Amino acid sequence: EEEYHREPFAADVSEGKNDPIYNAHSYHTKVPHKAIMRYILHYTNPGDIVFDGFAGTGMTGVAAQLCGDRQAVESLGYQVQEDGTILDEKGRTFSKLGPRKAILNDLSPAATFIAYNYNTPVDVEVFEQEATRILEEVEKECGWMYETRHVIDGVPQTDSHGNPIKGRINYTVWSDVFACPHCAEEIVFWEAAVDQDAGKVRDTFHCPSCGAEHTKRSVERAWETKFDPAINETVRQAKQVPVLINYSVGNKRYDKQPDTEDLALIQKIEEMEIPYWYPTDRMPEGYNTEQPKKSHGTTHVHHFYTRRNLLVISSIFNKIDNKSILRFAFTGIIQGLTKLQRFKPKTTFPNMRSEEHTSELQ
Repeated sequence: EEEYHREPFAADVSEGKNDPIYNAHSYHTKVPHKAIMRYILHYTNPGDIVFDGFAGTGMTGVAAQLCGDRQAVESLGYQVQEDGTILDEKGRTFSKLGPRKAILNDLSPAATFIAYNYNTPVDVEVFEQEATRILEEVEKECGWMYETRHVIDGVPQTDSHGNPIKGRINYTVWSDVFACPHCAEEIVFWEAAVDQDAGKVRDTFHCPSCGAEHTKRSVERAWETKFDPAINETVRQAKQVPVLINYSVGNKRYDKQPDTEDLALIQKIEEMEIPYWYPTDRMPEGYNTEQPKKSHGTTHVHHFYTRRNLLVISSIFNKIDNKSILRFAFTGIIQGLTKLQRFKPKTTFPNMRSEEHTSELQ
């Protein structure tokens, strides 16, 4: 029997996406929770029920809960008085501090998984302890896969005892390889077509073997056929080679061309058996899923990862308990470890510890 009346919410709402909560897990059509908070505060009272039938990753639920967080509400530019009354930017009373109850629903299993974990209370200390344990175990098992010899101006560096200095790989850039239609020799796209000083791709480039001038459309991809033990089939995939390694020694970052040790390390990992389960499902039929199949021969889920990253993330996944919220954190980062990442010279690059990137440089 409570009388309810609200004037229509009429204001421009603009919220950035650089927020730890927003960035905890990626998802398409995602809306920042702070934008939703403004509407919930305007139209509801503490304890009211908010229903979102197309909830996606559950940002409405996050927003409803944070309507009871003084600091979160004040971050929107509102004032919160001692009794919980909320004043807008012009000092007018318009809402009360307090969480709202949210009902979230979505047809997507992935969305409901993400929404559930976004809105379920977490014991932060237990989460940190478990995450630290897993990372330490994986470091012992796989840390050697991300080591490279420190080189300056082509000279390997050593410590005071004459031992080689090792750096930790931040990322590896892989380049597509093409075939010259005139001489049939291979052209490494990074070496032939990229102006590395300017950080741009040239409109035309020359074959290093015969000197013929090309554009990207005048050359064809080089392909390689190999046996895939995960699916017990022979696969045909676009040839790619490592061309740049970014690594750290202490707090400093360096770039280097892969040397013989780096190439030997990659080959060793390629030949290793992965002792853990990982998904090997074939990509479903569809317009977007056909593109990587045609362009690079990426026909199965595990083809989106280098062998090194596939081994590491399968090791991490194997060590996470089935019901742990760590699986939520895990699924939030694995997309950043795929070959879908694109390297752009002269721009800030993501600093993910164990990642590799293909570089078609589109």
